[in-house]
Amino acid sequence: MSPRSPVWVYAVQVVAIAVLLTLAYWPELYRVVHKWRHDGNWSHGWLVPLFSLYFLHLRRDELGRARRRTSWLGLVALLGILLAYFFFLFITPMGYPRAVSLVLAIGAIVLFLGGWPVFRVAWFPIAFLLFAMPIPDGLYVSLTMPLRQLASTVSALLLSTFISGLHVDTSGVVIDYMYRGTPGHLNVEEACSGMRLMMAFITLGMAMAYLGDRPLWQRGVMVLACVPIAVFCNMIRVSTTGFLYIFGHRNWAEGSAHELLGLAMLPVALGLFALLGYILDHLVIEEGTEPDGSADVES
Repeated sequence: MSPRSPVWVYAVQVVAIAVLLTLAYWPELYRVVHKWRHDGNWSHGWLVPLFSLYFLHLRRDELGRARRRTSWLGLVALLGILLAYFFFLFITPMGYPRAVSLVLAIGAIVLFLGGWPVFRVAWFPIAFLLFAMPIPDGLYVSLTMPLRQLASTVSALLLSTFISGLHVDTSGVVIDYMYRGTPGHLNVEEACSGMRLMMAFITLGMAMAYLGDRPLWQRGVMVLACVPIAVFCNMIRVSTTGFLYIFGHRNWAEGSAHELLGLAMLPVALGLFALLGYILDHLVIEEGTEPDGSADVES
């Protein structure tokens, strides 16, 4: 068995390749960070790398025990990923494949320098970085339309149910209403589609599922629950905005107040995740356990 390389040699390798990778991917890194800064739908991207580092920190003992060994398969994969990256950079410009290739390149480097023992520990924190990569605008818009229509339909139903004398008519993403002889309309904009909440909650749900000490199937349930939880929270936000508009409190339904209303959905989502976790904890009784007071008493 070959002797293990000193830690400083490994550190120099990591730093050198990280610098080269940063130089190669600088245009894409600039594009992604610009999206995080100027597009509120992807503002959660700043937190994703921090979560990834935290995941690695939690498994630092396993990383320390993993025997590092060079895997040439990782180098071959890295060269193929870089070729694909330059193809989508110069030949057929496409942003999302370039962003995905950055995450794949990081995984290939870890495989190359650390081998399978290190890669098995680090693969999820690396894959988690995909949640920070903005999807194509066209796909994003196409996904928002059905969510906007759902938000307008449910909100119209809730408004007409809880506001006496309100008459509503929904057309696509627009809610036309008549209240006490005063007409008006509410337009569920793209920003209110719920996609921003959904992307953030899916990221949060994946993190909670990874950190939780649960069976695999329960983690899968928590991940799948991210979508309905996000849709439900958005229904609350859009309906609350509608109530504020109809009752003449538009200043509370626009601008910073509207943004704060969106942030208020975060504790609601956390509460729903906690409730789901409680249900999963009490859904199945492990074999060999008995409810309190049900044990037989020997005579």
